[in-house]
Formats: sequence, structure tokens, C-alpha cells
Amino acid sequence: MIYQELLYSRSFSRDYRWMILPQKAPVDGLKALNQLYNMYDKYKDAFRKVSVLPLYCLNHAEATFLVRCGLSDHKDKDGRDIYCLQGICVTQEHRRHFWFILPRILAYDDSTSLLNRWRNIDFSVADDILSRTSEDYTLMSGPPDGPLVKQMQPGTSAPEGLPVNKPTYISFDKNGLTELPHVLSLYHDCTNFAFGATPEMVERFPFRVIAKLAGHAKRERSMVTVTAESAPLRVPDPGLANSIDNHFIDPVDRFDPKKKKGDTTQKVKITGTKRKLFERRGTSRIVSQFFPRLLSVFKIGEKRKQRKSADHQ
Repeated sequence: MIYQELLYSRSFSRDYRWMILPQKAPVDGLKALNQLYNMYDKYKDAFRKVSVLPLYCLNHAEATFLVRCGLSDHKDKDGRDIYCLQGICVTQEHRRHFWFILPRILAYDDSTSLLNRWRNIDFSVADDILSRTSEDYTLMSGPPDGPLVKQMQPGTSAPEGLPVNKPTYISFDKNGLTELPHVLSLYHDCTNFAFGATPEMVERFPFRVIAKLAGHAKRERSMVTVTAESAPLRVPDPGLANSIDNHFIDPVDRFDPKKKKGDTTQKVKITGTKRKLFERRGTSRIVSQFFPRLLSVFKIGEKRKQRKSADHQ
């Protein structure tokens, strides 16, 4: 089987970008992978608590992508962990072969194997890598060995059939990873699957096999508002959190230390001043507004009386 490699990550002092690109990858496919990574990044804290790595398969007319998202073994110049999306791309003519050997890939892939592209890169020169075109690689596959054949035999954990027009759900853990090859063997051609799917992924991509992540997004927290007169007050606002998620920022903006948020101190002071002006209610507010007008009416009445008395004289 012929495949090409891909890597979306950052290096020591350069931000997140496509470092390695498949030569024949469709543009729509790369955009979909960028969206997939953004959705993963939103939940990356929850993913770190799970003992297995997320694995995704996306199919397009020209190519099929098999990728992982997760931590690399490197840190940037500020000491932050470097995350990545990495894996392989298989063109249409090798798709059936890929689907045939996919159980072997799932059974033996680990952090130093086929889907780990960082292992072939010298990190000291990684800053200079930008959209490097991948070479062709060959994966030789013979007949499955004894343990794999035994693993692929139908067992009690494998579902007996596929749901009609509905995705098949498995658990996102080691048991689910063992079950995944059994489920995929029921499909006769490449199928979109997400082993470690977030709610946004399920909504965005047509996955047929899904292992859901159990966790919360790092942005789905109570919003905090600060006033000039009081301590921070925690105010739950799901609608505001959703609006932030809908305008999700690209990783380049999130991780660039040069881009800082604007100072909102002046806005807080202005808001506190306006609140003081408009917090007065009840009779005191009515008197403060209408008492000067009443005085002016009385003064006008007295002047009219004085003019009438002067005319009669």
C-alpha cells in the first residue's frame, strides 16, 4: 500500500501550521482536518485524562485520511506542551487495500509507529518546516499473524449487525479500541469513524462509528463578571458560552504570545459610573427629577400675581 504522511503542529518558536502535507490531498480534505483539530483542541484537557488516544478516519472522493490528535514529545520556547494532528493519507487507488489492513494498523499502532510523524523530524530544525510535501511510503502487508486472526474472530463484544441509517456507538476506552476492528469489519468499504468524538464532531461530520468523549470543553465554564465596587461574581451564562464557541479562534491566534487581549479596565470603570447614576429608584428619583420644575411653576405664578396687582393700581 502506498501512503503519504501529514502533520499539523507547531515547533519551538513558530505557531501552529501545516508542517507536512500529502502531495495529492484535496483542499476540502485539509480544511476538514483543520476543523477537526480545532474541535479536538477545545476538549484537549478532557482528552488528556483518558488512557487512549483519539483516532479519526475521514473519506473524500480523492483520498482517505487516518489521523490521531494528541500530545507530541516536545515543548515550545515558553515551555508549553506541543499538540498535533498527524497521520497518513491514502489515495483512491489504494483505498481498498488500506481498508483491508486497517485492523493490523489498529492492533499494532502506538506512539512510535505508523501514525507518529514527529518521530521522523529533527526538532532542532523544525522551525524551518512549512508545508513540506510528503514523499510516498510503502507499507508491506502479508497474511495476518495468529494473534491478530484470533482477535478478528467474532466475539461476544462485536455487534451482530449494523443499525439502519444510524451510527454505531462504542466506548472510548481500551475496551472500545479492542472492539473497533470488529465493528469496522462489518463495513465492506472505507467508513468515516471517530474514536474520541466531541459533540461538535458528531454534528459536523458524517461518522458511522462513534466513540464519544465523556468530558466538558475548557470554554464551557461559568462566565465571570467584575465590577468596580464588588469582588468577582460568578454568573452562569450558557448563551454567552455558546456564542464564544460559535466564533472559535484559530490555533494560531490562541497560542501566539504576542497577541494579547485589550485592557478592559476603563470599560469596567465606565460601567460602574453609569450603574451609580441609574440605580436610584422610588420617590427620591421622582423628587430629584420633578422638584426643580415645581419650583419654577411657583415662581411663574408669583410673577403673574405681581403684574396683575400693578395693572390695577
